[in-house]
Amino acid sequence: MEPAAQSPQEVLQAVRRLEADLDAIRARARERARDLDEVRRTIAEDAARERTLLVEDMERLVDLIGSSWRSTHDQIAVLTNEVSALGAEVARLGDFAERTAGSLRDARVELHLGPVNGVHPH
Repeated sequence: MEPAAQSPQEVLQAVRRLEADLDAIRARARERARDLDEVRRTIAEDAARERTLLVEDMERLVDLIGSSWRSTHDQIAVLTNEVSALGAEVARLGDFAERTAGSLRDARVELHLGPVNGVHPH
């Protein structure tokens, strides 16, 4: 079957319909492009907010680790001083024990019994 011949008026109307359809398609494409731009902007804003929160969390973590390290360092310093003091006290007690043992080595014990119930020991 042969296509029906169309008049120039019909061709012109068909072209105008195609142009109108094309304009509608372009308008919808612009709307979709605006929607995509909005989604991209929202994603970028969310990513920036998440990066900011991540940096703030990392700063808090670094501060916490730093204060924990300082606290541990201070505790170690206190314990070191206490251990040193204890070592000095142990050394003093050792010296005292040696001096006392030396004094007792040469010591003599004399026992003098006095009268018990009026009776003198022999």
